[in-house]
Amino acid sequence: MASMLDRLSGTDLPEPPGEGPHYLRAITELGEQQEIIVGSDIYATNGMKLLAKGARINRQQFDRLVQHKLSISVDFSLALERAVDAGELSRQAGKLLEHDSLMSRLALRAGDPQAVKHELARLLLTSPLPTRLTVMLAQRTDLFNHSLRTAMIAFALAQRLRLPASDFPLLLLAALCHDMGELHTDPALLAASHQVTPEERRFIHVHPITGYLLLNDVKGISPAVVQTVLQHHERLDGSGYPYGLKSVQISKLAKVLAVADVAEAVIDRLDPKRLDMLLRMNQTRFDPEIVNALRDLIRSQVVDACEEPPKVDTTVQLDKLARLLDAWLALRKLLESQITSALPKESPVGFLFERMNGIHRLILQAGFDPEDVQGMAGIVGDDAKLLSELRDMLTEIDWLFNDLANEIDRRSPELDGISMVALEEMVGQLRPG
Repeated sequence: MASMLDRLSGTDLPEPPGEGPHYLRAITELGEQQEIIVGSDIYATNGMKLLAKGARINRQQFDRLVQHKLSISVDFSLALERAVDAGELSRQAGKLLEHDSLMSRLALRAGDPQAVKHELARLLLTSPLPTRLTVMLAQRTDLFNHSLRTAMIAFALAQRLRLPASDFPLLLLAALCHDMGELHTDPALLAASHQVTPEERRFIHVHPITGYLLLNDVKGISPAVVQTVLQHHERLDGSGYPYGLKSVQISKLAKVLAVADVAEAVIDRLDPKRLDMLLRMNQTRFDPEIVNALRDLIRSQVVDACEEPPKVDTTVQLDKLARLLDAWLALRKLLESQITSALPKESPVGFLFERMNGIHRLILQAGFDPEDVQGMAGIVGDDAKLLSELRDMLTEIDWLFNDLANEIDRRSPELDGISMVALEEMVGQLRPG
């Protein structure tokens, strides 16, 4: 397994993340809610015994555990009173199918609406996955719900795509575990109200590698599951992370999970219409066959969501778009004067040219002129349907701009010799605000 990551990264395999204070705190706080017993002695890497078999885990153990690097993951030494098992996953999915109309209709349109429950009930959860899922359910409920909903969407896509039945449990398990690396991230960084700094963002972006390393220690887990978790943020055009893989370098299951992951984030906000727009505006980033399958699954939801849009003043968004496109023209001239390659796409900032050219194409495909942004409002006029389309397009362009700002941050170590001041000014304009 280590050789896979070595080949992908071109570097030595990173050190496993250890328990980390955030995960240890979650484990010890869980011990206040249910009985967690040490099933075998817990040792530090220097041979010191930290906790003896039979001890109970609670908040009092945190300080002792966090001061040492453990010889093995604490998960392998614990016995939980009420651990999440395959049956519990099936029951949780059943609740969603019963109470969440969007999820139930997705399952219905995919085929057998109960199939995902039955497949989850058959999953083999080897240690320490039940412990980690229990921590997610009890301490990071939003993360657990996102993972389960993503798994259900991924399963519906697999049904629609007629993937081999042998892929179903692999995809479900990868989806359940895809953000498990975030258990080792400070929850405060992931809070919606927190303004993430570039340095913090790089730390967040390592969670696919953290998840890979955590799963790499689990005996009996399929390499396909581990690879899918590692690649679930990669994108076909190379704009993803952690390695900027492209097209055929990304596994089929990872491509399915990528679409399901994005879809869940949007569907969770009960806005399937926005999801359809997002998919149209990201045609180069996601597998078109998978996107079409998702479109087919959500079609009825989109029809239901097509109510008369609220009166929205798009002036601010149009002004921002016009300023950004003007700023890009100036930055492009500066970058072209600094790069030494014959073609911009071969330079370290080639991705920036590709992304901005893609945004120009999207504006053209929507029937507007990127050279006359302010004229968009005149074309739309008072037409409610066109206004809704324009509003959704501008919202998704804002999302693309923010994603581009994140990509510039991620790639900044590669941009030696490029005017970072100019790039930082562009990043400031790309971010919402």
